Amino acid sequence: MKKILMVPLAAGAVIALGGPLFAQSMQGQSTRDQSMQSQRMGNMQGSSEESKEKSVALSSVPQAAKDAAKQALGADPTEAKVISGTHPRQYELEAEATNGGQEKAVHVTGSGKILKPETENESQEKGER
Repeated sequence: MKKILMVPLAAGAVIALGGPLFAQSMQGQSTRDQSMQSQRMGNMQGSSEESKEKSVALSSVPQAAKDAAKQALGADPTEAKVISGTHPRQYELEAEATNGGQEKAVHVTGSGKILKPETENESQEKGER
């Protein structure tokens, strides 16, 4: 009779004690998954800014912004993007790539204030895509 009671009692103890151990290992896995996800997000940081950019017609960009970009880039802007979520509204204006393959761009407000110059190597940009 003792043997018959011991088997279910032992099985119940394993189930009761095994549940919290399994939950603990899942919690550790969850933390590991979160750290891996944050690393991936860090690698995509540069592309998150690009996801806020939307191509627009140059004619929709204020003249003051185009004039400031022309002066900063040394050439007429050929491409315009508006950066969403910025106040005051910001534009990224790009100039035609030169023979060296360097594409120049500036972030500028509608009033013509230059915020940030950028230079990208065209061959690197094609490799990223």
